[in-house]
Formats: sequence, structure tokens, C-alpha cells
Amino acid sequence: MDAIEGHLREWTLRCRECGECLVDCRYLSLSRDEAVRAIRALNSGEPSVIHQCCISCCACDAVCPEDAHPYERIIARWNERYRRRGLPLRASIMMPTMRPNFRRDVAYGAGERGLHEAWASEAPPGPVVLFPGCNLLTLPDLATGALFEKLPVWGDWDQCCGEMYFRMGLFGPAEERAHRLTLFYSGKGVREMVFLCPACYNMFTSVLPERFGARFDFTTTHFVDYFTGALDRGDFMIRKRLRGSVVLQDSCHGRILGGDFMERQRALLVRLGLTVTEAPLNRERGLCCGMAAGCREYRGADILKGSLRALRELDRAVGDEIAVYCTGCLLTLSITRLVKPFGKRLVHTLELVRRALGEEPPRIHMKRAAALAGLIARHALPVYFSRKRFLIGV
Repeated sequence: MDAIEGHLREWTLRCRECGECLVDCRYLSLSRDEAVRAIRALNSGEPSVIHQCCISCCACDAVCPEDAHPYERIIARWNERYRRRGLPLRASIMMPTMRPNFRRDVAYGAGERGLHEAWASEAPPGPVVLFPGCNLLTLPDLATGALFEKLPVWGDWDQCCGEMYFRMGLFGPAEERAHRLTLFYSGKGVREMVFLCPACYNMFTSVLPERFGARFDFTTTHFVDYFTGALDRGDFMIRKRLRGSVVLQDSCHGRILGGDFMERQRALLVRLGLTVTEAPLNRERGLCCGMAAGCREYRGADILKGSLRALRELDRAVGDEIAVYCTGCLLTLSITRLVKPFGKRLVHTLELVRRALGEEPPRIHMKRAAALAGLIARHALPVYFSRKRFLIGV
């Protein structure tokens, strides 16, 4: 972990302790003086309110005027805690490389299992492929239709990007993922990897190479940029202009990827015919879907609380539907919609794209959300208060 430790030292020196990153935080609610004291405590290694209240949304990185990466310096403390104490048993169901796993061990239908098997081919189906990631593997029917005859999907559960490990501050497991993925893709002949999930896109583009030493010989492209370019070239045609308005939920990684990235998500929806509206808290200062709230203490109650807040804000905003471009946000907010059933319908950008292409994609994410919630409850609740702990891979 020499690379990230070197970065952490550099970022700490770069920080001028202005407190700007924490004043802007929607979850800590600190005054300027409180924010300055908290960031000084973080830099000096003292106990800080940040570690008791941080929801791991990583927006502080997006607003830091010195590019001092306060988010990574916060989760570095969680890494120290993990190395000392391990994780509680209730967290095991959420670990992407452990079994049982709340996504991988869903009872998938025969058609979905067929897609999983086809996508897991030993060799890539072409030089340009779509990386599915864990969340798209959980909703594989999203990636069917004419679009994916030209953009084949390639990958399975074993190619997890390690984003959950990184967000929890588990630097050792994240570095192990970087090593495994470097070995797996070496010499495979992929020229361009397209990513639907902004988390996977950011991990492969920035986090794994820059923090954990991964090396990939393909270019990385987000799906919206790929599809916009395909429209410009005439590879696809919009056959049905969409109507109505959507309020957009920005993902945490979308904020890190920057204002231009978030604007391109909106521009594509407008091109499809939709009016895009904004929630009161949006873009760099938007709310996390709630999933990352479990990164601090691994409690389902924290995830539900954070997700309910985001869903209420989106439901109150102007717009016919809630559009998300992160499949993880779609799944998390869908689980929370089971608890808060009345509100706007949740739609993924990929659903909207396929509608505009003249297709009618299946909508199973509420059913899948119920299955995920059931798996989590079945495996996490019996050990929720257990004092036993574990290390990844041990």
C-alpha cells in the first residue's frame, strides 16, 4: 500500500485546514470554526467528529479547494480500525468476494443465468466491451436489446472492481483487487472498456491505477459518452422521443468525476426528449443514495436512514420520475421504496435509452430489491449483535 500511503502524506501536507470541505457537508452540519477544528484533528491523528458522522459520500473531495482529498484521509482511519479489529460478522453478506453475498446469491431466473454465463466467456467477444459490474449483474435484463448486439457485455462476479472495499476504507482488499484485475486483463486484447456504473468507471480510471497500482492496457469510457458518440455517428437512431420530466439523482462517484461528467448525463436525457429538473440538493452538493452510509459502522439502519432522506428529497422535487445513472443507486433506492412505497417511479438511464430506441425493457428492479432485502435480513440479522469479527480473505 505504499502508493496510497504516499498520497495520504502528500494530501495532508496540501491541506491548509480551511474547513471548506466540511462546511459544505450536508451530513455533518458544522459551523466554520467547528469544521476547522475537525479537519485539524483529522490531520493530527486525534479523535474527530468526522469519524462518528461521515456517511462516506466522498463529496468533500469534490468541493475541496486544494485538491487535498479529505475523503481518502477520513477513510484511512477506518482502514487503521479494520487492520486492528476486523469487521463485524453482520458485514459479511455485503462483501463482494465472500459467499453468501446479497447480490450474487439471489435466485436468478433461467434467462438471467443464461446472460451471466454468456457474459462470462473466457475471451472477450470483441475489442470494445461493456463491463457489467456487480450491480448490472444483479439486473442483467437491463443490458439486452439491439444496443448490446453492437456493445457486447463481458465480465462476471469475479471481476468485481472492489469499490465497496475502497469506500469502507479497506485498503488491503482494494489493493488485492487491483492486482487480480491487472493480471486478469493482461493480454486479453480489449481495446476499450465501456462502463455503465460510474463507481466502476471511476475505480478503473482513477482509483485502482493511481492509489493501488493497477495497470490496464485499454481505454475507459462511460456509457453515456459511448452512446452519445454512437448517436452522433449514426450507429443508432432515436425512434421515439420521450416526453415528460425527470429529477436526476447524481451518484457519489459522479460528483468525484466532476461537473462536466454530471452535465453529460443530463445532456443525453435532454437529447432523448426529456426535461431534466434538479432536486434542491444536487450535483456536488447532492445526497448519497444511502448505500455508503453503511461504510462507517456496517449497520442497515444507517443505510435506510440515509436512503430515506435522499428519496424524500427526490420525491419533493419537481419531475414526473426519478432518473438514476448508477445501477447501485437504483437498487438502493428501490429497496427503500419498499419502505416508502408512495412517490415517483425510479428509472435508469439505460431504460430511457432503450425506450427511445423503440424497445420496452423489463422492469424487475422492485422485485429484485425485495429479494436483496430478504437475503440481507436472513444473513445479517442473526449475527447483528455478534462480537465476532473477521478479516477479508482470512
